[in-house]
Amino acid sequence: MNNIELVKTIVKRLKKFSWLIALIAIAFGGLFYFMAKQGVPVYTSKSTVFPLNSTSDNNISGSAISNILGLSDAPKSFSGEASINIVELATSRRTREAVARTKVTTMNNKTIGQLLIEENNKHIGFMQNEKILADITDTTRVINIASNILKGAFSAKINKNGILELYFTNTNQEIVREVSYVFIEKISDFYIDLKKKKAQIDYQFAVNKADSLFKVLNGLDERAIKLDETTFFTNNELKRFSIPKINLDQDKQTVQSQYYYAVNNREAAAYKLQKETPIIEALDKPEGPYDMEAKSTKLYIIIGLLLGSFIGVIAVSWKIISNYLGSELNKAIEKAAKPKEQQPQQQPAAAKV
Repeated sequence: MNNIELVKTIVKRLKKFSWLIALIAIAFGGLFYFMAKQGVPVYTSKSTVFPLNSTSDNNISGSAISNILGLSDAPKSFSGEASINIVELATSRRTREAVARTKVTTMNNKTIGQLLIEENNKHIGFMQNEKILADITDTTRVINIASNILKGAFSAKINKNGILELYFTNTNQEIVREVSYVFIEKISDFYIDLKKKKAQIDYQFAVNKADSLFKVLNGLDERAIKLDETTFFTNNELKRFSIPKINLDQDKQTVQSQYYYAVNNREAAAYKLQKETPIIEALDKPEGPYDMEAKSTKLYIIIGLLLGSFIGVIAVSWKIISNYLGSELNKAIEKAAKPKEQQPQQQPAAAKV
């Protein structure tokens, strides 16, 4: 059987069993349609957040943006000039757990962790989620599970303009909205707290120092008043009465000088605290409509029909193809064996010559 005969035989067999090929194709199309319908549509929110810092000229340069958003050199991570990487902060476990334990008043006052677990368990089955078995009253376990869910559903990045972009995905649009807003709130709170923590410590130290010196000044004033009252009718030219007054005046001048610098330091620390406290604003709020992603039933049906047709064609024509390949293999083996049988017959003829 040559190639042309093989093709004719295969075509003839395909025509004969075309009904079987059609049935296999329809079966695979139905299977892929079922797989597509099992998929649950998911919704993704996008919000953009931009932090603002106070500067001397109320402008933010490119370097300032880099410092604010944590884009400066990595070696500064633990130095006094360290910048906070807001992306790492947004995706950190601390932030995720804070979000998971937050209660949503508009959804029966349930925590986000409880809402995420309930939503996950609504879509279980073939090609869907695995059921999460967790006691809702076990707060620690609920938060840990919800943190892992948020880890896969939430992402953050800095775009080329230095703006923080936040993405969250879920099957429930209301949960998408609430979780996105809570993420913005928690990121803002943690970021502001970290940025102003050192400045807050410096400010509190300056306030305590100024208050302490003010109390010392009040104590010196009380001593001066008491000294005047007890030495009113005494001779001021006597050393035992004049020297205490002189020493008291000198002590008060020294403390007054220290108090003056302490007040200046307190005001400077207050200004630094205000300057180090960023204002985080959401440029694009996570409101609908959200980006929806779902499996296309038409595409899945087409893929199923094509795959089923291919499998049907192979199944129907496999017997002919296997017979043809077997015969061709036998012919090749026979051709390879013939030269070995002829070699012993040629050697005696060569010896007679």
